[in-house]
Amino acid sequence: MKTKAFWVLSILSAQAAFVGTAAAQPAGISLGGGASAGPSGVSGGASGEANGGPAGAPKPDDEWADRDRKLGESPTLVGGVGLLHMPFAQGGAPGQFRVAFTAETFSADFLCTSEQTCRNPRGGARLSSAGLTHIGGTLALDVQILKWLEAYGSTGGYANSSDQNRPSLIQVLGDSQLGLKAHMPVNKFLHVGFAPELWLVNGTGSVGLLGGGTSAKFRGLATADLRDLKKPLPVRVGTTLTYSIDNTGETLGDIEATRREPVTRIERFGLRVNRVDHFDINIGAEAFVLKEKLRPFIEYGIQIPINRQGYACRLNNPSADKCLANDPVAPSKLTLGARAMPWKNGFALTAAFDIGVTGTSNFIEEMSPVAPWTFYLGAGWAFDTKDRPPVETVRLVEKPVEVKAKGALVSGLVHEADKTEGIANAIVAWDEHPQWTSLATGADGRFTTHELEPGTYTFSVKAEGYKPGSCKVTLPAGAAPAAAPIQVDCPVQALPRVGAVVGRVKDESGAVRGAVVKLVDAQKRTFSGNGDDAGAFRFSEVGPGTAQVTVDAEGYLSYVGTVDVKARQDNPADIVMQKRPKNALVQVGKNEITIKNQIQFALDSAQILPASTALLTEIADVFLHNPQIKRVEIQGHTDNSGTADHNKQLSEDRANAVVAWLTSHGVDGGRLVARGYGQSKPLVPNVTAANRARNRRVQFIIVDQDAAAPAPAKGDKPAAKGDKPAAKKPDIK
Repeated sequence: MKTKAFWVLSILSAQAAFVGTAAAQPAGISLGGGASAGPSGVSGGASGEANGGPAGAPKPDDEWADRDRKLGESPTLVGGVGLLHMPFAQGGAPGQFRVAFTAETFSADFLCTSEQTCRNPRGGARLSSAGLTHIGGTLALDVQILKWLEAYGSTGGYANSSDQNRPSLIQVLGDSQLGLKAHMPVNKFLHVGFAPELWLVNGTGSVGLLGGGTSAKFRGLATADLRDLKKPLPVRVGTTLTYSIDNTGETLGDIEATRREPVTRIERFGLRVNRVDHFDINIGAEAFVLKEKLRPFIEYGIQIPINRQGYACRLNNPSADKCLANDPVAPSKLTLGARAMPWKNGFALTAAFDIGVTGTSNFIEEMSPVAPWTFYLGAGWAFDTKDRPPVETVRLVEKPVEVKAKGALVSGLVHEADKTEGIANAIVAWDEHPQWTSLATGADGRFTTHELEPGTYTFSVKAEGYKPGSCKVTLPAGAAPAAAPIQVDCPVQALPRVGAVVGRVKDESGAVRGAVVKLVDAQKRTFSGNGDDAGAFRFSEVGPGTAQVTVDAEGYLSYVGTVDVKARQDNPADIVMQKRPKNALVQVGKNEITIKNQIQFALDSAQILPASTALLTEIADVFLHNPQIKRVEIQGHTDNSGTADHNKQLSEDRANAVVAWLTSHGVDGGRLVARGYGQSKPLVPNVTAANRARNRRVQFIIVDQDAAAPAPAKGDKPAAKGDKPAAKKPDIK
């Protein structure tokens, strides 16, 4: 191991010495093969004058156009201009800095399968499933030192949580990377480069770098920027070949010696360790759209394990992992993403999605598994330390031309009839002079014409939400010019401020016929009617705002929802009904509404899972059809896992979540009260997993009710015209 680490450091030292020597050479020193290096960069060809001499000196405008274009470049996850994972053989302009932070996350159940089970940390049967949640972040810094030399570094931390491992939380803090990237153009659009990287990793169970885990990567880069062709294409493609000297497996030595067994598959994934070197191949492409403000990209990368160095897989490994000697596996993943620069040049937002292709279900002892998916979201900022030269501007000043006044000014007020407030943004056109430019009223509803000659002028007025109107003014001939504008009044009639609700009642198989639809608009006016054979219905003259829609149909649970009604337009309200189950899951008892299934929540959370939507809909239906139940206490209960205070708060949050769901689906909130009891009222002792599952529950205790009364019949006829609350007959399709 010491020999391997010494080899890594020696190669990096030699590379740094080469870069430093190249940087110190005077302009024009030959590097061989027809290439020369100097302060202006590395260039190909026999003549230095073409790139560094006076004849080839870039114009200031061209130089700053190139700097501005390079300011739009973004670093990879660990630094260096490129995509999310793959760097390009290009960089920024000298003196440009880049900083970026990228967060990553995923949650999946993939590390334990029926074919490759995991050891149960609690004992008992082996695990065939294990959920894992991952979150992390990486901070990267990049600086372009010379035209051909870029330096970068990054540090990050991440955490993985799985209830099927001990410890359940695995954290890695402070793993860092340092790198240099030398790059040069081969021709106008093709670029090549070389990038060595040093990876510094922390030990397990301690804070600080572990020398034995120090690793290195040596990258060969090739990039084709098709924007620089004679006929440019807004595309850039590239490939990277990387040899990785991976010593991260050395960080596990102490902990495996203490345990006398290898770490689990979950731990190996959480710590991101490999026990062999690997040869990585990456290809990628980036497109430039919307004036290069949006840059979608795609990447594919594969890790080919090599140089096992005699590593011997453990016999009877409790993790049940396979061995590279017998089952060669090359982990790979596909990346889809995009970068956007919505504001000032230099600021970039990145969103990307990794999709594991191989290594997500076939696990080997020497390599870290590949996550089935990972989502990345990041932001970066590039800035230029070079000051832009001042720009000389020339102003053209037009000499004002005096215009002789010809007549009088007319000032008009556009307002709603019987009201004095003006209407803003109304358009006023000239009937007698359609070639003249129309006028628009200001915030006060007023408009003023230019100076007009004597005569009659008719104005046509149009305003949103109002009927078209007109007004007229006559300027007499021979009259002396008025000291103030002549006033004209332009009233318009308002259109009815109501809308229509148009919808269709259906279930998963098609239209629901004869459904009874009731609508209460924002002004508390009631509309009711029946859908036609196609399930369609329409209510006209509905007041604007949020309206509540209630639907009942034979054989279906009641539906309650809302629709946002906008004036003077049709507002869609497609309604999907849920069939009433043959065997009811909800029953009304003497003192309790009992449910046969339990409401499902996310682990240690008050988030209701979608699987419980049908059950909650049936519970809401019971409330809607049993008005004699005046008040119900919704009780939340937990098992004894965790602290009593935490469990009480969790149970109360879950009870409140149920109340919120029911009130949003038509149940009067005044009939509901939420209360959490935590672990204080178990149904059975918390001694087994089955008992704890029974104790995790939500109960509906009736605390106030009238004498039993029959539920209202479904499909009641709509309220007759004139019934109260004020009912309005709908238009039915």
